[in-house]
Amino acid sequence: MATAYQAPDYDEKKYRAGINTDYYKNAVNQYTQDANAERQRQIGEAQKTQQANLRNAYVNRLQSEKNLNKQLATSGIRGGATETANLNLMNQYGQARSAANTDYANSVNQINTTADQNIRDYRNDMDSRAEEYLQNTAQARWQAEREDKTNEVARQTEYWSNYYTNYYSGYSKKDAKNAVKTLEKQLSKTTDPIARIKIEQAIAGAKGRLGVIATK
Repeated sequence: MATAYQAPDYDEKKYRAGINTDYYKNAVNQYTQDANAERQRQIGEAQKTQQANLRNAYVNRLQSEKNLNKQLATSGIRGGATETANLNLMNQYGQARSAANTDYANSVNQINTTADQNIRDYRNDMDSRAEEYLQNTAQARWQAEREDKTNEVARQTEYWSNYYTNYYSGYSKKDAKNAVKTLEKQLSKTTDPIARIKIEQAIAGAKGRLGVIATK
């Protein structure tokens, strides 16, 4: 009976070993670096806006105080009314500063949230791509090994078939029968697939010789 070639089982750990996924890791690192640089740029712009709003609030307060003092002086208003008017200006100034700082804090929070989410999304995408690459490459390695084994079996079979057909071509009936018996005993003790192919083709060669003799 011819040896049934057993294709290698798929061993994920074996076929994934040594596959390089640095491309995906480096892509994540580069994206993170770029995203953080953009984060800092946007925060810097938000700071500029905050400072401009604070300056405007301060300038507006000074201008309002100047105008208020002129109006109060022209109107001859003194005492508590003056204090109340100035207190209202300070409240407005405080509200303007608070709004500028709140807008800045909200902007920074949104910038960080967006940047962090983009980095997570990109990392997840690259992790998924890396896993797909690992699976595909491991499968390709397995298939290549299967094909290599199959081709080797075919090559060995053809080689030894030709070899033993010629080798036993001059054997007598008796010698050919003895050869078959000896080879069949060897085959029963042999487990290596390639070694079995060699013996099987030797048996086929010897039996082929017996068939030729029988037709004469």
